[in-house]
Amino acid sequence: MGRITISLLRKRAEHNDMELATLEEISLHQENLERIEMLDRACPHLKILYLQNNIISVIENLNRLKSLVYINLALNNIQIIQNLESVESLEKLDLTINFIFNVKDVDRLKANQHLRELYLTGNPCTTYNGYREYVVTALPSLQLLDGKEVLKSERIKARQDLPELMDEINEGIEENTPDEIIITSGSLDDEDEKFDPNNFKEDDTQSEYWQEEVEHTPRSRFEMHKKQEAMQLAEDLKKNPPKPKKKKKMFKDDGTPLNMNEGEWNFQLEGQDIYSANLVLDFPCYKYVDTSQIDLDVQPTYVRITIKDHVFQLRLPEEVHPDKGNAQRSQITGHLIVTMPKVNPPRVKKPAKKPEEVSHDNQPKTEKLEVSPVLAPDYKNILKVADGKPSSNTTIEQSSLFGAYSGIRNMAKHVRENDADFVDDDDVPPLE
Repeated sequence: MGRITISLLRKRAEHNDMELATLEEISLHQENLERIEMLDRACPHLKILYLQNNIISVIENLNRLKSLVYINLALNNIQIIQNLESVESLEKLDLTINFIFNVKDVDRLKANQHLRELYLTGNPCTTYNGYREYVVTALPSLQLLDGKEVLKSERIKARQDLPELMDEINEGIEENTPDEIIITSGSLDDEDEKFDPNNFKEDDTQSEYWQEEVEHTPRSRFEMHKKQEAMQLAEDLKKNPPKPKKKKKMFKDDGTPLNMNEGEWNFQLEGQDIYSANLVLDFPCYKYVDTSQIDLDVQPTYVRITIKDHVFQLRLPEEVHPDKGNAQRSQITGHLIVTMPKVNPPRVKKPAKKPEEVSHDNQPKTEKLEVSPVLAPDYKNILKVADGKPSSNTTIEQSSLFGAYSGIRNMAKHVRENDADFVDDDDVPPLE
């Protein structure tokens, strides 16, 4: 059966550019709806609502629609008038051909002071003697009942005659009201096999259904909608039969497993070097998929993971022990880690890194300059001078130092002579 969804509301709101927040009128007739839902939240400014020809059994979830003026609930399974007290702006209510047995239910509409039109044609309560007098008296603001105008004279006469008619009204309510007031979809759950579309594929079966005589009850109307839905589905299947699913090929003709990744998962397979004893598969499962929905199959030459009919199969580079491995799932990322021990474990140990090969990336690298020891002077025997000249044992470096020292000493000895007109004045301080 149908339900009121956002997509359905947007589809029916094409005249309003599919905008629901500002929608004022919507038609949801002939949608096989069982419940009234979501309208008060999705369409808060609704004024006109068409819900005729469904199988709605309860008037509900309309109390927030303060601007609602007209409600059409004709041809449904409603048996009680209720939950309309908060619909303050209601002016017109159509309940034609429903299953309202108790005419006293109209007393719940007294709170709707703006109600002007009411339609109850085709309900069992309209057959009671005194039905019109009771409704006209109970709703003084009513101007039109079942398409007929309510005159002042008729209202005055109805108030006078109603006390004498109450006994007949109560008697009609007791005789016609069934023990089971509200029929919902839950009462037919055990009979769903009767509405299987496969049972209505033959034309003879459909013709027998339309010729069958049934009682006019809420239950029979519900069954009629279910059967119509099943027959429509059978017609659709006949016109557009479902295409057979293509069988997935997992292996080549020689039995070699094929690689498959229908979900386009970005997986990693570690341990393919000659030093690792295990093959480790890091498979990125959907994070919020329950573990019971994951099917893992590990074989000596391949591993297969199935998630919601999506298959992942990987051919392994070498044989493994399926019964010695293990699988774990991360509670944070949802990844599936599959550890598979190799049949032929490595006999070569992985060489350890030398200390100088260990890189310290976090520490800054310092470069040191290499200084030749020859450049360091010997301060004890920096110069060996004999008669103002370096000795024969002096090295080339010492000789160069000696030459530089001698030049400095000669410059210190050289003093510039005074000019001829120089006057030595005692009052002028010496230059330092």
